[in-house]
This record gives sequence, structure tokens and C-alpha cells, in this order.
Amino acid sequence: SHPEMGLMTSPTSPVPTTPVTPLGTTPPSSDVISSAELPLDADVQTSNLLITFLKYSSIVMQDTKDEHRLHSGKLCLIILTCIAEDQYANAFLHDDNMNFRVNLHRMPMRHRKKAADKNLPCRPLVCAVLDLMVEFIVTHMMKEFPMDLYVRCIQIVHKLLCYQKKCRVRLHYTWRELWSALINLLKFLMSNETVLLAKHNIFTLALMVVNLFNMFITYGDTFLPTPSSYDELYYEIIRMHQNFDNLYSMVLRLSTNAGQWKEPASKVTHALVNIRAIINHFNPKIESYAAVNHISQLSEDQVLEVVRSNYDTLTLKLQDGLDQYERYSEQHKEAAFFKELVRSISINVRKNLAFNTLSQELLLKEFSTIS
Repeated sequence: SHPEMGLMTSPTSPVPTTPVTPLGTTPPSSDVISSAELPLDADVQTSNLLITFLKYSSIVMQDTKDEHRLHSGKLCLIILTCIAEDQYANAFLHDDNMNFRVNLHRMPMRHRKKAADKNLPCRPLVCAVLDLMVEFIVTHMMKEFPMDLYVRCIQIVHKLLCYQKKCRVRLHYTWRELWSALINLLKFLMSNETVLLAKHNIFTLALMVVNLFNMFITYGDTFLPTPSSYDELYYEIIRMHQNFDNLYSMVLRLSTNAGQWKEPASKVTHALVNIRAIINHFNPKIESYAAVNHISQLSEDQVLEVVRSNYDTLTLKLQDGLDQYERYSEQHKEAAFFKELVRSISINVRKNLAFNTLSQELLLKEFSTIS
């Protein structure tokens, strides 16, 4: 655990005289920096192992075309899956009194500017986990689609939401970024339906994404930070309604055909019921408002005004099991992956250790001195 210079805002609670590292991340005694050597002031922040791990994950997960990095990325997501379903880890991640700045590595993309590191906000660590998941969703929509990693990524977000719903944690997070990323993922799945269906059951992933939206719709009032956040969710669904309409048309087409995708597609059809109810309820009212007021295109505030004034007449169906999930199990699902991972590590070590440059006599001499 190393201090990071120039990355700390003034803490709200009284500052202890020595650095405190949470959840068993205290470094060995030889690495502890005394308060005399490193006074805790506004320019110093003590980092922890989880921040280091999140930064490492953000680097490793950028290039999944390389098999070694793909395996490393998968391992990172498995670790984050276990963290996301652990009660104590979640309590730490969501603790409002434990705020950090986490400088995740972001893949350079033409359509977005590089964020200045100095503008990073100081937030609970769960925000960095969500940022990492959003970053992965946005940057891996490609022909060599890493389906397994996407499923794990959505599962992590779902488990974090389940904790927030259960403990009524109102996280101040820019949820719009997540909603936008999820809608764009659905759009990608539809645009590449033929190519992806040849390799993957994309309806499993589509169902998980739709059910994330159902979580926000059904339970959002228990964990979204403000009532306006709930309004923004509806605004985003209405604004991007064409993507949900297209998804419904696609799954309806495949669920009415007697093919291999009939059952998984029909599950998505049923899951879309509340999203379609929102779109079908608010769209005519927005068009009517525009016609009455002679406005060709409504502003966001005007749409939100229509949404707020028409909640009462909206009817939604209660969907069961949205806040339930299957806990992570290494056996038997992951056994082959870990076996292969250990094998590749051992092969890599053997390859990189230059045994041929050391004589057998020298090796035996070295081993004899090991206590």
C-alpha cells in the first residue's frame, strides 16, 4: 500500500495520526511509513490493494484479443464477482466515509476526449468498479465478441445493485453513463445478430441487460439518489425507445419461429413488458404536448415535465426474482479454466527461466544453501 501524492481532498472525519488501510490491506511492517516521514496532509492519500487491483484490471481488460490477457481479464472479473457478492466487501465499497480517487486506464477512442486526471472526483470505491464495468461494455463491441466477459461484467453490476437495493444505499453515481452503455450494447447485439448468433446465445446477455433496466424501474426508488434520477431513467428509455422497439421486433420474430432460439428469445419478450409499457404510455403524451404547444422538438426539461405529470396513470407489472442471483461457484464451471491457467503459468515460468545457462553443479550448490 503506497501513498499517492496530490490525490486527496480534505477528509470529513478527524484525521488519524497514522495512515489507516481498510479490510486487511495493511502492508508489512517494513513498508509502513511513519508519520514523521510522511505527514498526512491535503496532498497525500494512502492507497490500498483494491485500488491497485482496479487499475491493473483496467489495463489488462483493454486488449482481450491476446489469449494471455483474455485469461487475465477473465480472472479479474471472477475476483470482482466474488467481491460483488460478499456482504463485508460491499459494505466497504459503499462506505461514504471511505472516498478515493481511482485513475482507471481508458482505451483511446476517437469520439471521446481524454479526461484530465486532476479532475477525478473522490468517491466510494464502488463507483470505480462501476466505471470499470461501463468502460469494458463500451470498448469491447467487436466481431471477436468476448461473450463470457460481458456476461460476467453484467453480473457484477447486477450484484452491486442487489446490495444497494437490499441495504437502501443511495449511491451518487452518474447512472446515465451505465444506462447509455447498456442500450448501446443492445444496439450492437441487434446490428450483428447473424454473425453473433453463429457463435453465441446473445439472448442470455440481452435478457440480463433488460433485467438490469427492470431492476432500476421496479426498485430504483429504493437506491437511486434522488427522485430526479428516476425521472432521468424514464427519459433515457423514452429517448432511446427505438432500440427497445427493434429488440422487441427481433425477439418476437425468433420466438414465433420453431428454431433453436425460440425459448431464450421468448424470455426476452416477456422481460420487455414494463419497458414497452413505459414507451407506449409516455410517447403519445409527449407527442400530444408537442402538438398542443406547437413545438417541433421538445427539450429534455419539457419531456421530464410530461413524465412527472403522467406517472399516476402508468401501469407496470410486478416481476419476480429481479434481485436474485446465483452465487459464484468455482466447481465445476471454472475447473477447466483454472487448470488451463495454472498450466500456462507453469509453461511460461519454465520458458523464461534460463536453466541451460546454469550448470547442474551450481544449481545443486544454490539449493543446498536454502534454509
